[in-house]
Amino acid sequence: MVSFIYKNLSAISLTAGFIFTIFLYAHAGQPPKKSDKEINLEYSNVTAVIDGDTIEIQGGKHVRYIGIDTPEMGEPLYEEARDKNKELVLGKTVRLAICKAEQTDKHGRLLAYVYTGQTMVNIELLRDGYARILAIPPCGVEKAEEFRLYQKEAMEKKTGLWGKKKGTISRDLISASDAVRFTDERKAIHGRIIEVHKGKKAIFLGMGNDTKVRLTIVIFKPDERNFQDLNINPLTHYLDKEVIIYGRIKIYKNFPEVIIGSPSQIEIRE
Repeated sequence: MVSFIYKNLSAISLTAGFIFTIFLYAHAGQPPKKSDKEINLEYSNVTAVIDGDTIEIQGGKHVRYIGIDTPEMGEPLYEEARDKNKELVLGKTVRLAICKAEQTDKHGRLLAYVYTGQTMVNIELLRDGYARILAIPPCGVEKAEEFRLYQKEAMEKKTGLWGKKKGTISRDLISASDAVRFTDERKAIHGRIIEVHKGKKAIFLGMGNDTKVRLTIVIFKPDERNFQDLNINPLTHYLDKEVIIYGRIKIYKNFPEVIIGSPSQIEIRE
């Protein structure tokens, strides 16, 4: 009798576990409920696609996708990412899960997870290799670990950003020694990694075109995992190699630097 009860309880437990697993899969990637304190839900029609991670909705508002970053103009795969975004959302009614803690960025764009039906567009762009993760607080870190899995999936397939680059647009390619002349501009910058250094909060790569460092490449500690996912140690992988860096040039303590968060932003020149 005890054996009979035990077997039946085991069967019930297995059945319950199976149902729970199906429930998780059925709800993966689905829009959050309106009660979620981190988001506000809105519905709108997409009237234009600005680039791979920004759209315009009815009324002229711009929406920036949370948690991802796609190539900028002049970078490899810029057009492909923009066109994929068009394919996914242009002319469609989308559901916007807007970050409640920080509804807009410094450019006035709404920050949101964007859905077409049950599909989250942010995830589709990551999965197909058109985007890399960008975990900026407060809302950008909420799904960072989930997004990392989709990015890793694209890495393993060597698709999009993680495949072989098609090259750069020559008008945007500058030398490291000229970087200081293009402050606050996004550029493709070529040079040699002359020195490397690991600090408490970041890895620093010194880049130049001769024997002198002309530009600092900064990889902050939380972004090191993006390199580890491709088995890359920035301290050894890039040293003494000619590379191209994609990013925005900033001045820090009177010296030019570019912050990168992904190995897709640094390309070793063959």
